[in-house]
Amino acid sequence: MSTNSTTSPIGFTVYCDESRHDGASQNSHMAIGGLWVPSEQKANMTRLLRERMAEAGIGGEVKWSKTSAKMLPAYRRLIDFFFEHDLHFRAIVVEQNGLNFEKFKDGDEELGFYTFYFEMLVKWMIEPVPYLLLLDFKKNKGADHYTVLRRCLEHKIPAGATLRGVHVIDSRDSPLAQLSDLLVGAVAASWCGVADPSPKAELAAYIAGKAGRSSLKVASASPGFSKFNIFKIRLQ
Repeated sequence: MSTNSTTSPIGFTVYCDESRHDGASQNSHMAIGGLWVPSEQKANMTRLLRERMAEAGIGGEVKWSKTSAKMLPAYRRLIDFFFEHDLHFRAIVVEQNGLNFEKFKDGDEELGFYTFYFEMLVKWMIEPVPYLLLLDFKKNKGADHYTVLRRCLEHKIPAGATLRGVHVIDSRDSPLAQLSDLLVGAVAASWCGVADPSPKAELAAYIAGKAGRSSLKVASASPGFSKFNIFKIRLQ
């Protein structure tokens, strides 16, 4: 993650999303991820991605859950877009059978959930640059949890780094947020066991191949900044 600049630091806008976080009875694993976009490229990447979606014949919102045989060629083109541009992706995977919120965060399941968000973000917030975090809308019981997330991150980011905001957005209005949904959904589905053969299995395999992996169920050796990073959380 280099920000060598003689002017102001570039910084990053991070489009965050989560998948399969409904609990162990429904899904064995959940994934929390973020699409990291150099902030100076945000407007241009948004424009280019909208053009790619139009060229691919995508008229509605892109979502992993909408992956189908009909949409598979178009969704592959969106994955190509990610690998063609200066975009980066990180996801953490959590085994839900190992979660015990009675011992973790005093039984506050929602606060525990945002602790995993913290873990996903903080390992890449290592440069003295501005960061803007955009989270897809999630109905919270505790309205202060976004504030807690921000405060915890501000205590950990390096000197010179700034957190411009932690904002909630509607992914329907943002193609980059939709691309994040597609990537996070593919990772979560792979760890939970996506049906094969199926369009979703084909798309997950396509992403893995582009990332140089045998499968999206292969965790990265390091949490360090890279093009495509998947890290399995080890619960204590």
